Amino acid sequence: MANAMKTHLKFALTVCAAAVVSLLSAQAATVEIQVVQVGQGGLKFDPQNVTINVGDSVQWTWVGGIAHSTTSGTPGNPDGLWDSGLHSAPFTFSVTFTTAGTFNYFCSAHGLCCGMIGSVTVNQTTDTVTITRAQYSTQRSQLTVQATDSDPTATLTVSVTSSGQVLGNMTNQGGGNYNFKKVVTPNPRQITVTSNLGGTATARVRAR
Repeated sequence: MANAMKTHLKFALTVCAAAVVSLLSAQAATVEIQVVQVGQGGLKFDPQNVTINVGDSVQWTWVGGIAHSTTSGTPGNPDGLWDSGLHSAPFTFSVTFTTAGTFNYFCSAHGLCCGMIGSVTVNQTTDTVTITRAQYSTQRSQLTVQATDSDPTATLTVSVTSSGQVLGNMTNQGGGNYNFKKVVTPNPRQITVTSNLGGTATARVRAR
């Protein structure tokens, strides 16, 4: 648990007919589940290695009669991020990953003796920012910016491209649409919209 906190990962465990663990960091994306079968065809995980995106889940489904676990870390060196405990079928255990990286895991009963190991590679996803309007009113010295984001939960920030000066956050109008109005002197001529999720876009400001 202490090791998990040091890596800024938190987890919670709920056990009924199944167990669910979440590794939490910044923000979650739409969850898609990658299923790994435990004990299918022998002492192994199938598939052994999986690749997902940030916010997705891996669900381990026990299919063999022998007790197995999915335990984060390497055989003999668990890192404390998750541990299903030893179970036999029927049982499921899920982990939702919101931190990019490669996470190794093993079966606590068969990792050292039999090489029952696996890995989860989590890719960082980047949202797409599109500036649909960048206009400057010379009469009112007002900058108007409209933009869209592929992730409607993103926070968008407007800045002056040439200097990097931050002008402020855009207003989230829902559905991935954002708006920004502010009195700015002089005309910035070119602005950059940056998302907290990694996306960015730049546009020339049209004066009228």
